[in-house]
Amino acid sequence: MSKRTKATVRVQPEYPGIPTATDGTGAVVHAETNASEAAGAYPITPSTQMGEGWADAVAKGKTNVFGRRLRFFEPEGEHAAAAVTAGMSMSGLRSTNFSSGQGIAYMHESLYAATGKRLTYVLNVAARAMTKHALNVHAGHDDYHAVDDTGFFQLFAKDVQEAGDFALIAHRVAELSLTPGLNAQDGFLTSHVLESVRLPESDLIRAYLGEPSDEIESPTPAQRLSFGPTRRRVPELFSVDYPAMLGTVQNQDAYAQGVAAQRPFYFDHVAPLTDQAMAEWAELTGRRYARASGYRMDDAEYVLAGQGSVVPNLELVADYLRAERRLKVGVLNVTMFRPFPADLISHLLAGTKAVTVFERCDQPLAVDPPLLREIRAAMSKAMENGRARRGDVPFPGLAAAEAAEVPDFHSAGFGFGSRDLQPGDVVAAVENMLPDGRGRRQFYLGIDFIRRGTKLPKLRIWQEQLLDAYPDIGGLALTPVGDLNLLPEGAVSIRIHSVGGWGAITMGKNLTMTAFELLGMHVKANPKYGSEKKGQPTTFYSV
Repeated sequence: MSKRTKATVRVQPEYPGIPTATDGTGAVVHAETNASEAAGAYPITPSTQMGEGWADAVAKGKTNVFGRRLRFFEPEGEHAAAAVTAGMSMSGLRSTNFSSGQGIAYMHESLYAATGKRLTYVLNVAARAMTKHALNVHAGHDDYHAVDDTGFFQLFAKDVQEAGDFALIAHRVAELSLTPGLNAQDGFLTSHVLESVRLPESDLIRAYLGEPSDEIESPTPAQRLSFGPTRRRVPELFSVDYPAMLGTVQNQDAYAQGVAAQRPFYFDHVAPLTDQAMAEWAELTGRRYARASGYRMDDAEYVLAGQGSVVPNLELVADYLRAERRLKVGVLNVTMFRPFPADLISHLLAGTKAVTVFERCDQPLAVDPPLLREIRAAMSKAMENGRARRGDVPFPGLAAAEAAEVPDFHSAGFGFGSRDLQPGDVVAAVENMLPDGRGRRQFYLGIDFIRRGTKLPKLRIWQEQLLDAYPDIGGLALTPVGDLNLLPEGAVSIRIHSVGGWGAITMGKNLTMTAFELLGMHVKANPKYGSEKKGQPTTFYSV
């Protein structure tokens, strides 16, 4: 915990937010129960508490900021939940859903139809590892990338503040672009982490989103051709006054035309409308976001790129390496994955020497993991622009880069199933990029393939056999560099040891909230969750 320091604020925003401490789940529930009207969801860890928060509000008779009673339907599974949410959205209700992991995969096919019908609901995701060789309910980006082909636009919050803000920004983008959206945060590592935040005021939600039934100007030429100069903010596709058949069967000619038409008339508008929505949010709140952003990138030579809760950790290491070793390290935060912000990223990365992309999922049969795959493609297009005749580039908006300006790329797999990532692991990834570094292009962090120096005879024999068969296996994981403490000066860290089921999480949360409410401290607290903890040692961390 660290004492708050007052920053100099030139212009007080109209809606600075309500100071409090909550977790990512609480931030999303606050945003959705005040802004939306309907939810269809089926509980699955770690997004269960989002649905519980909504259901609790419904049971208490809560109304949103527009005076509308909340509605909730829990069907038999996530596939049905996606259909329920789609139906609510088609009825003109501002709608939402909450899910994770296998639940996202289960509803996968329904998401294509939601996009094709130009629905406006938002799917809030506590991103979770998918069951592979074993079940794991902790953080992973497998579910997030499992649906990146559906046409949903995709945001990813790096902390609790963004998780709540992005829920509202996603509704704004969805209702402007008539494209459903996904608002993700790391399961447990953001969804269950207490942080100091500012929650949106009721008046902010009214001013920013407006009533779903408002008549608004059609934002794009395609919408003006379809709806006329104005339309309902959340279109009412199911209406007894205007009966229509939706989701019909189309044969070759009509179907092909419909698929191709979606790109210029709808998808190409999502990025500029996102920029508009984020600019409007910044004007009202003072909190500025972008589809992709850089930290200390002005003179960066080596870049650490990622999504989600790893980004603040990368920023801390960048600060440390600049201060202690004079290394020009910057951080790329990819806030939006779909549509991919190739325009912003190509300008940020052109001219840097090397980039390590941190990925919380592994796709070993692909040419690259998903985030690196997109970044490399963006820089390839920038190189094509660089080869083109001046003023006649094939990819307007992207940088024009010479081959020498395109950095080397490295892939760092980390944090699968919430495996810890230490600052020393990130330093090792930076050293790997340096001219005298190992230069590995693909590696893992936070794990060991070989336990060096083991004194267990059987393990030594086993490892010798392993190294005979796979002599390079030890180098596939980088060894952390040092045991670094990057807490800010004056911070107080507390670790509570207890036994699972004895109330350690409740006590830790109460302690953290006391520090926030009575002592005015910035806080961040994380209980260690695990399926094996009942009756076993457990730990609660608070800073």
